[in-house]
Amino acid sequence: MNDNQEDKQQVEKDDVDWLNNTKKSRDIVMEIMRFGVSQPQIKLIIANLALELEDRDMMISVRNCVEPEAETEEGDSSNNIKILHPGGN
Repeated sequence: MNDNQEDKQQVEKDDVDWLNNTKKSRDIVMEIMRFGVSQPQIKLIIANLALELEDRDMMISVRNCVEPEAETEEGDSSNNIKILHPGGN
């Protein structure tokens, strides 16, 4: 078997692994949504899952996205990230 065939088989295996992981992740999300969770609960779930990440920088980034007020220690609200909602402030 030449290198080209081995590379192709590795790419196909990686694609299958990615598809299986994506399906499993979507199934988990669907199961959570079946509980009838609210928007604040979804944010808490995301924040709690972020705590499970091995990459500390990624964990902090994710938590700052869902909890922007926890980003600054001085409480300076001018630096907080604001998410604009349609029709809202």
